[in-house]
Amino acid sequence: MSTTITRLETLPKKIQAPLRELLSAGQLNEETVEVVLDAVELAGTPHKALGFAVGFLHLQSKGVPVKDVVKMARAQRRRIRLEWSERRWRSEHDRLSNAETLKRLADANVRYALDDVVKLLPERVPGYLIRSSRRLGMEGLRQRHCVASYHEQIQAGYCIIAAVFLNRQRWTVQLARTGDARSPLRIVQIRSRFNRVPDREIVEVIHARLGIEYERLVARELAHEPPKPRKYMDNLRRILPTLRDQGVRTVSVRFDGSGDDGSIDSVEYGEVAITPPSIFVDVDMVHRSFNGREWTTNQVVERMNLSRAIEAVTGDYLDETGVDWYNNDGGFGELTIDVEEGSVSLEVNVRYTESTTEYSGTKDIETGEEVDE
Repeated sequence: MSTTITRLETLPKKIQAPLRELLSAGQLNEETVEVVLDAVELAGTPHKALGFAVGFLHLQSKGVPVKDVVKMARAQRRRIRLEWSERRWRSEHDRLSNAETLKRLADANVRYALDDVVKLLPERVPGYLIRSSRRLGMEGLRQRHCVASYHEQIQAGYCIIAAVFLNRQRWTVQLARTGDARSPLRIVQIRSRFNRVPDREIVEVIHARLGIEYERLVARELAHEPPKPRKYMDNLRRILPTLRDQGVRTVSVRFDGSGDDGSIDSVEYGEVAITPPSIFVDVDMVHRSFNGREWTTNQVVERMNLSRAIEAVTGDYLDETGVDWYNNDGGFGELTIDVEEGSVSLEVNVRYTESTTEYSGTKDIETGEEVDE
């Protein structure tokens, strides 16, 4: 008797019977059943196993990383809820992934050689240098950004990370050695929670608190960030043939945000049953950073699965509108790709106790021109 069958016998009889039948008929494989069993065990709701099996297959077809969340939650001994929305499963994936990163960094317990940097900073700094891999992981978790990925760069001496506190807000500051005795340190970038960029006043104050010379040029460059190239129309033209090949007629992308956070809730492909995680397309991605003196833009072609590519298109289009749909009460909306017509529509609503439509438009994918609705 397999381990899976043995585990199924722990479920209520009216739940285990249909699951065993589906398993015997090959409509469910053992890996799927094991994920379902792990999930109901973590949630403490074995009577919901059959319903969750259906939900799991649906979410998996949309590329939602439910299996990974269950696996990581089991390893980290975390509770889950079977009723989580698609957005919550995705956010839990990010949270648990960060926790795994923290654990790896904490287990390594690497100390960074920063004694020379301490001597270059003022005696009293409103914060501290990140001097161990464990602290670095914790900083990433607190701030919800990717600073933990800088571990190897810090070890190699390419950068230094500091946590600085101003007006009850935490800022993650990346420093670099310049090799210039007159100005031995420079600030590469400053980020707050969720990778938010500071305004000019914060930049000036942090420079002053760390005793680093601040050039007016920096303020001018920060205040006048050049327009970021928008690639969503080019990427839509790349994606459109793939959607047509798959028989997709419409794509609907829903997003929602509030309280300094926002995410794509779902990407749906109409009535067509496709497997987005196994369909890959090449898309143009634009990465923007400020190196302490000037803005740099790097354009690269990245290969990603269909749903991720469509999410990237949605994020790029949303950025262009300039609508703040993730702060305070936040907002919500939907992007729709009409594959047959070759057009894309975006509607963004912002909540002010009640919601108002802040942007609504349709564009022809081939020409990029607005389409009269």
